[in-house]
Amino acid sequence: MRLQERVALATGGGSGIGRATTLRLAEEGARIVAVDRNAQGGQETVAPVQERHGEALFVQADVSQEADTRRMVDAAVQTYGRLDILFDNAASQVFGTLPVTPQSDWDKVMDVNLKGVYLGCKHAIPT
Repeated sequence: MRLQERVALATGGGSGIGRATTLRLAEEGARIVAVDRNAQGGQETVAPVQERHGEALFVQADVSQEADTRRMVDAAVQTYGRLDILFDNAASQVFGTLPVTPQSDWDKVMDVNLKGVYLGCKHAIPT
């Protein structure tokens, strides 16, 4: 187990690549903080880790919101005493052509895909 004693936080951990990566990190011995806006998906990610006696925590959060990113990092540190791995995986996408894409959709993509990574790093990396 290469990640024994490590703490890994994965955004977008409630489904898809985020869930698969979170489960793989747990298989390697990491203690898990799965973050997602979708509570059901997040709980479905941490359940198998906990069933195998691994340590896993779900935090419901929107990575585009600074208070939520601070809270997810704080939860990792308060629960496990540290944060070693940040997998900024949460993403949003819009289907369609640029000329017909509403600005609100564009702003959401930028807030999640770019600002979410910025905020995650801002709060996870010590100054």
